[in-house]
Amino acid sequence: MKSVYLSPSTQEKNIGYGNYGTEEYRANQIADITEKILKEYGITVYRNKPEMTLTQVVTDSNNKNPIIHFAIHTNANAGKSRGCEVFCHKSTGEGHRLAKEIYTKISNLTPSSDRGIKQGHNFYGQGKHMYELYSTNSPAALVEVAFHDNKDDSEWIIENIEKIGIELAKGILVYFGITYKEKAEKNIKYRIIAGTYSNKNNAENQIKTLKNAGFDCFIEELK
Repeated sequence: MKSVYLSPSTQEKNIGYGNYGTEEYRANQIADITEKILKEYGITVYRNKPEMTLTQVVTDSNNKNPIIHFAIHTNANAGKSRGCEVFCHKSTGEGHRLAKEIYTKISNLTPSSDRGIKQGHNFYGQGKHMYELYSTNSPAALVEVAFHDNKDDSEWIIENIEKIGIELAKGILVYFGITYKEKAEKNIKYRIIAGTYSNKNNAENQIKTLKNAGFDCFIEELK
C-alpha cells in the first residue's frame, strides 16, 4: 500500500507579506490540494493537525508508519530572497530521491531562480540537524515553496495555491512510479440569450437589431 504523511507547517506565528497571513494557513491550503490529488490515485494520506507541536508531528508520523513523510513550508529571509528549495536529511537514499522529484516539479513552476536540493544533516551546525527530517522513521523531504516575506513571492504563492499543490502531488506520484494524467478541458459551448419576450413582434424587432449589428441569431419558441 502506497502511503504518505503530509506535514504542512504548524508555524502560526510566521506572518507573510501583505495579505499572505500565516505560513501555517498557506501551507495547509496547499496540502489540501496535494492530499485530494493523491487520494484520487489511491494513495493513503495521513496528515498532521495545526495544533500539534513538531515533536507530536514526528511521533504521529512514526506511529502511522507511512512509506514517505513530506513537509510543506514557506520560507523567510527578511524579504531578501526568492525561490524554492527542498531538503532531505542526507543527499543519498530514498529521502534524497523524494526531494529530487519534488524539486523537479516545483522548480519548473516558480517564477524566479531557485535554490536547489539541500541537506538537513548538520544544517544548524555540527550534530544539529533538521529535526523533522532526522527524526522521522520514513524517508522524508521538506519543501520551502518560496519566501512568504518577499513581496513578489508572497503574491505568487497566494495566486498559485492550486498549481503548487498539484506540482507537489505530481512529484510524489513520480516517486511512487505513478503517471499523473492531465485533465482535458471539457468541450463546452456557451449560448448567449439576448432576452425573452411574450410578444412575438418584440422578439422579431430584437432579432432585427442584433442582425443589423452583425450577430447571427434566431427565435426559439419556449413552451
